[in-house]
Amino acid sequence: MSAVYGVIRKLGATSKYKGYYYVVDAVEMAQKIYERPVKVTKDIYPVIARKYKSTPSNVEHNIRTLVNLCWMNHKDTLEEMTGCTMADKPTNSEFIDILVYYLRYSDKD
Repeated sequence: MSAVYGVIRKLGATSKYKGYYYVVDAVEMAQKIYERPVKVTKDIYPVIARKYKSTPSNVEHNIRTLVNLCWMNHKDTLEEMTGCTMADKPTNSEFIDILVYYLRYSDKD
C-alpha cells in the first residue's frame, strides 16, 4: 500500500472523498517526474481524469475539496509537514508538492 495514503489520512482525509484517490495518484505521478517542473493541469489532471473516466476540471475540483478539508481540520499537521507557518491555504499544486517533498525527505516517524 502506498505511503501516500498514510500521509493523507494523517491530514484527516478519508476514502469517502474522490479527491483522496486523485491526490494519491497525483503524488505518485509527481514523485516519478520530480526532476522536472510538474504542470499539474497538463501533466497530472488529464491522466487521472482518463483513469477514473472523469474530466480534468472534476479532478481539480475534487482535489481542491480535499485540500480545503485538510487545511480546515489539520492545518497544524500540514504546517508541521512543511516546517513553517502557512498564512494561506495551499493551492492544489502546492499541496501535491508538500506531500511529495514530505514523503521524499522526512523520516515520517
